[in-house]
Amino acid sequence: MKRILPVVLLALSASALAAKTTVTIAGQTVQVESTVIGGQTYINLKQLQTALSAAGGANQKASVTGCVNEPLFNGVWRLRVSKVEAVADPDGGSLNFYHIVTQISNGTNKTLSPDSAGIQIGNAYNIFMANGDSIAAPTSTSVSFQTKTWAKLPQGAGETMDFWFRPSGTPTLDQMKANMPQKFLFEVKPDKLDKSLKVAYTVQDPSFRVNLTCTK
Repeated sequence: MKRILPVVLLALSASALAAKTTVTIAGQTVQVESTVIGGQTYINLKQLQTALSAAGGANQKASVTGCVNEPLFNGVWRLRVSKVEAVADPDGGSLNFYHIVTQISNGTNKTLSPDSAGIQIGNAYNIFMANGDSIAAPTSTSVSFQTKTWAKLPQGAGETMDFWFRPSGTPTLDQMKANMPQKFLFEVKPDKLDKSLKVAYTVQDPSFRVNLTCTK
């Protein structure tokens, strides 16, 4: 008699042998480890649940959501993620980084600085991996990032904000490219909006959450 494995598996149709499989459920796309048996690809349901929760499942932070290259708007700020890549240390060090490039612009008719309207160095700027891990960008130690949050932006004006995420350990570039981040959280704090500016967010939570596995 064959023994039944003590793991529940979900079968997915797939034509290629791969260490990871992309799954989309209720609009959420994640990558999980997979096993091919008899020409069918199988994944562990518990791992899938963990990945979906990390990438924006039942416990996700309510935010303005979208894809890479998609303009997003919270009533005050417009945000677009234009690039997601794994790169070598730009300063010539031995560590590799995930690099995310964003364009942020003033969507109101007032002159604003990001710092006075919810975008500050102490906010959460995180990426989420397929296995549920999150990595934070150390913006509080970046003088250039703080300078950008203090910049005065008139109506329609914007600037580029770069985020650098260093994974734990010392993965190679090839390993990082095979394990790219799934989500990017750009936190905007409504309680830090200067009321004297007389502008308002049009959503309850003005933070941005970008699905890095889709492109518009």
